[in-house]
Order: sequence, then C-alpha cells, then structure tokens
Amino acid sequence: MDTQDKTRAIVIKSIRYGDNSLIVRLLTETDGVQSFLVKSAFSKTAKIRAALFQPMTMLDVVRTRARGDLGFLKEATVCHAYQSIPFEINKNAIVMFVSELLSKTVQEAEPDSCLFDFVSEAMIYLDSTAEKYADFPLKFAIDLSRQIGFAPNTEGYAERCVFDLEDGCFHKEASGLKYIIDGQLSEKFYNICVSDIHDNSTFGLSNSGRRALLEHVITYYKLHVAGFSEMNSCEILRMVLASA
Repeated sequence: MDTQDKTRAIVIKSIRYGDNSLIVRLLTETDGVQSFLVKSAFSKTAKIRAALFQPMTMLDVVRTRARGDLGFLKEATVCHAYQSIPFEINKNAIVMFVSELLSKTVQEAEPDSCLFDFVSEAMIYLDSTAEKYADFPLKFAIDLSRQIGFAPNTEGYAERCVFDLEDGCFHKEASGLKYIIDGQLSEKFYNICVSDIHDNSTFGLSNSGRRALLEHVITYYKLHVAGFSEMNSCEILRMVLASA
C-alpha cells in the first residue's frame, strides 16, 4: 500500500512530462534524493503549479511514496522564500551551478539530514549576503565533496606545495603528478578548503584565478565521482561572476 507523509525538500531538477505534468527531483530531509510526478502542473487550475519547482526552491511537501521508483506530490508550499536570489543574475547563475552539481553527484535515496542541512543553510546564506559571494561556488563545491566523502586532505599542506587532484592530497613536489594545482593557486585552494562556507573573505582571487580554480575543482569531481560529465552551467557562471 502507498504511504503518505510530509517532509522538507529542496528542488534539484524538474523535467516536463507530457503536456501538463512535471517530474521533479528533490533532495528531501528524511529520505535523500527522490523523484516525484506532479500531475497537471501547467494547468490553469493546477493545485501544485510548475513555478514552485525552480532550482533550489525550498519546499514543504506532502508526498505519496509508491511501491515503484516514482512517487506523487499531493501538496507543495514554499517553506523559505528567497529575498534576493530570484532578482539577481549573479546569484541565479550560482543557483544553476549548485543545482547541476547536486544533480550530478547526489544520487542515493538514503536519509542524510546533515547533507540536507548543509545545502539549505548554504542557500539561505547566499540569499542573505549582499556582497563578496563570488567565491561561494568554489566553497560550496569543496564543502559538498566533504559531505559526500571525498574532501581534499589538507593535513600535509605547507608553503609552495602542490595539490594532487587524483589522490586529494598536498605534495611538496609535482614530479610524476598528472593533475595538479600549483603555485599561488594551490595556496588559495588550501585557504578556501579550511574556511567556512559562511566566511565572506575574498581570498585574494582574481577573476582569472577564480575561473582557473573552478576548472580544477570540476576536474577533481570528474576524477572522484563515477560518471561525472561536463557542467553546462560553468560557462555562464564564469561570465557573470566576473563582476560579482
């Protein structure tokens, strides 16, 4: 028998299904990532409208958990209304990056309240901060790697070390290493790794340095997450954050 209950959820992705319905992928507080069918979401008389399922929207949902892979949403309401994200192009680009990164990395329908709290608190912080958030995508990606089990190991860091993207450790020499972050960028990477995501320090990154480090972090994900593909949102993110 199908069961029905309520949970908080964050929208990761939505796909139109047929003429009027949606399939939505949500990070739920109680059961990890789950997919649901929202019937008639584009109908004028829809009880649950498609507009609710913009990337990273935070919802309270009542769901029916079916015996198969796809459940149904019976109710959905916004539980935290963003004040700045919907109106700022830079923050919109960051949200698209975050939602795509989550979509490519968080797959399992298993309870993980720590992950849910991390994502929700990070989004609330991004929405509330007015300046110095250009490094937020880097900090989010690094902190997400910690949440899902392949965080960079910072214990061996020393001045002029390089970071090996393959083994996730700092080394004194680059000899024999294929994928590295070297020079001053390695030091910037270390400083971001040991900072808190709510820290609004700029870390002294130039726009070019920030773009280069973003490429390194995406490579890091490709090396450590099976099946990780190209990030479509990165190019837009690079362009808009140049002025953040």
